[in-house]
Amino acid sequence: MASYRSGLLCAIMFLAIHGGWAQTSDTISNACSNALYTHFCVSSLSKASGALEADLTQLSVIAVRLSSEVAKPVSRFIEKLKKRNPNVSALEDCSDPLKDTREQLHDSQSELKQLSNVNFMEYVEDVLTRLSGVETNQDTCLSGLKESNVPATLVSSVKDNTDNLTMLISDALAVVSTLRQQGHI
Repeated sequence: MASYRSGLLCAIMFLAIHGGWAQTSDTISNACSNALYTHFCVSSLSKASGALEADLTQLSVIAVRLSSEVAKPVSRFIEKLKKRNPNVSALEDCSDPLKDTREQLHDSQSELKQLSNVNFMEYVEDVLTRLSGVETNQDTCLSGLKESNVPATLVSSVKDNTDNLTMLISDALAVVSTLRQQGHI
């Protein structure tokens, strides 16, 4: 029996030390409740700086910021692929939308930071429109690559690099949608 308790205690300590049990808040759980990737949403927000103490408006800013932080290296990756594969014009169809994604995420983050009761619904609707638009950019990129008959390894590499971005944008959209539904700052 002592061996069982000792093993259980070691497992608990391992999980606590290595982040196996991420702390979460009710606000994060609520914000992610309608997300397509609920577990990913809760996990990514729970690990973000300041998220555990954040209200729903602050979580919206954090969710968009996380997307923006991931969009930058994805965009750099596509630019590197373009240089290595100058004859694959479909990569240009990835590069331009990713640049737009970064701009739209930056604008969305700025707008969410400026929310007030006076402009709340207008700004939230603008952000939702932007996020909905950028959500399709990665799909457009991958579709263009597939239609261009580029090697499957290239398509797979791009997909691997855009998957987290796609999920983060989807989750940010869900968090901002929850903010709109609750209708307050």
